[in-house]
Amino acid sequence: LIKSFLPVHPDSLETADIPEVDEEQIRFVNEVVDSIYLARFMEGMSHYLDRFYITKYGIEDMDEFFKLDQPAYIFMIAQMELLEYRHTELFSARDGGVHYLRREPITVLENNTWFEFLKLHDADFGMKVLFSVQATSDHVEGRFIRRRSGDVLFDADRYPLTQADMYDLAYFAGKQNAQNIFDYLMNMYVEKKMGRTPERYYQYDVDMHSIQPADQPGFIEIEQAENSPAD
Repeated sequence: LIKSFLPVHPDSLETADIPEVDEEQIRFVNEVVDSIYLARFMEGMSHYLDRFYITKYGIEDMDEFFKLDQPAYIFMIAQMELLEYRHTELFSARDGGVHYLRREPITVLENNTWFEFLKLHDADFGMKVLFSVQATSDHVEGRFIRRRSGDVLFDADRYPLTQADMYDLAYFAGKQNAQNIFDYLMNMYVEKKMGRTPERYYQYDVDMHSIQPADQPGFIEIEQAENSPAD
């Protein structure tokens, strides 16, 4: 498990422009127990793969898996990162011609996973790198209040992340990646049967037993440079 901390939102950084880190700002990544975090991730993924009726094979089942003579796929976790960063949530309100703004600092935790995806016994299939991200953060419920004096104050209820929330993120990320795996294979099947790439990406709702268009694919395909290994 790669553990990273940034004092600002990652999208605000230029290449190699990483601000100096104040260790006192770090709330989680120095405290996480790798084995517990990874176990929670695998627990969530395994449970939800079962809900999708996907026959899965672990490391201990490799001999049996490689003897299969039916279509089978490998989703290998090449890299996983727990990223903690500082961000701000913006609150705004208007009163007549006056615009009130307030920025509240929050901590965000991201689970980033890179899978290497292959088809068993099919050298021509090649390998793809699939990336997914799940996140959670402190929660702030804020409001602007005008006092009798006419002063406008910002009032907020704050619900900070806990270590339990961090491990819940691991379980949720495992669950969501099980969904991503099923949807990815399902859309591959749809594309094969249609003979072309469909206009929409589809998602299976395991609770409603229905297929519906998704806002976006669960996995992002990472382009690889030719003749170079995946990072």
